[in-house]
Amino acid sequence: MKAFITGGTGFIGSHLIDHYLSSEKDIEIFALVRDLNNLKWLKGRNINLLEGDLFSIPSLPSDIDYVFHLAGLTLTSDLADYYTVNQQGTASLFRSLHSQKILPKKIVHLSSLSAAGPSSDCKPVKESSSPHPITPYGKSKLVGEVEALKFKDLYPIVILRATAIFGPRDTDFLNYFKFIKKGVLPTICFHKIIINFCYVKDLVRAIDLSIQRELKSGEIINIANPRAYSWDDLGKAAGKAMGKSLKKLKIPFPSIYIIGIISEIMSIITKKPSLLNRYKIKEMKERCWIADVKKAEEKLSFYPHYSLQDAVQETINWYFQQKWL
Repeated sequence: MKAFITGGTGFIGSHLIDHYLSSEKDIEIFALVRDLNNLKWLKGRNINLLEGDLFSIPSLPSDIDYVFHLAGLTLTSDLADYYTVNQQGTASLFRSLHSQKILPKKIVHLSSLSAAGPSSDCKPVKESSSPHPITPYGKSKLVGEVEALKFKDLYPIVILRATAIFGPRDTDFLNYFKFIKKGVLPTICFHKIIINFCYVKDLVRAIDLSIQRELKSGEIINIANPRAYSWDDLGKAAGKAMGKSLKKLKIPFPSIYIIGIISEIMSIITKKPSLLNRYKIKEMKERCWIADVKKAEEKLSFYPHYSLQDAVQETINWYFQQKWL
C-alpha cells in the first residue's frame, strides 16, 4: 500500500502518519513537505519526503493507492490566502494527479463543518443540508469541496467534514488551556455555545475507515463526537485533568468584540494571524455548531474511542511533557 499525504507536517497529518507507522499495515508513505529543513513532527520518521507544495506537486509514484489531502489554511491575516490554499490549492492538487495519470483507489479530502455552517435552531447539521458558511474560512473550505467534486467521476473521492479538532500538537486550543491552568474558566456573558468536539486520534481513525469502506464517489460525511458539549464542559474536563479548582470568569460580549478588533488590527500590522478576530466573533454569536453524525456511523461504522475527559487528559499530559503548559 502506498499513500500520498498533503499537510503531513501539520497537526492532523502527522497524527495520521503516526497511526499508519504504528499499525501492522504494510504501507509506504509519501509526504508533501514545503521545507525539508522544517520537518516538525516528521523528523526521524520512516517515510518518503517530497519537497513541494500544492502548486508544485513533485513527480509521484505511478502506483499510489491512496491520497489524503489534509493540507489547508485555518488562520491568516490576509483573507485572500484562504482561497489561495483551500480552493486553488485543492484544484491544483487534482489537476496534478490528473496530469501525472495517478489513479488512486481512494482520495480523502479533509474539510470542515465550517463549510456547512452553524446549526439552525440547534438542530444537528446533516450532510444533505444546504451549506451556509459564515466566515471566509468556511466559504473557502466549501469551494475547496467544489473543486474536489469536479473530479468525482474520475476518482473515488470522499469528503470528511470534521468539527472542532483538538489533541496533542494542536496550538489553537492551547491558550484556552493556559487559562484553565491558572484556575480560570473563561465564560462569555452572551449565551452558551454548544459544539461537537473531535479528538484528533478519533478523526484519524475515521480517515482510515473511509478508505476501507465502499462509498459512492463524492460522498460527504460529518466526523465528530456525537455528544454536544459547551466550552465550559471542555474547560471543566481540562481543570479535572490538571487537578485545578476553577473560578468562572464572566467576560461581557462587548469586551470580546473590542479585544477582537484590536487583535485584528495588530494582526494586520504584524502580519501575524490572530485567533480572535471579527470572524471568530461571528462564529461565537452562533449558539450551536452541531453535526449530525449518523452517516459516519452507518457508512463508516465510526464511533469515537475516546470520551471527552480521556481525550482532554491525554492532550493535557502531552502539553505538560512538551512544556507547553
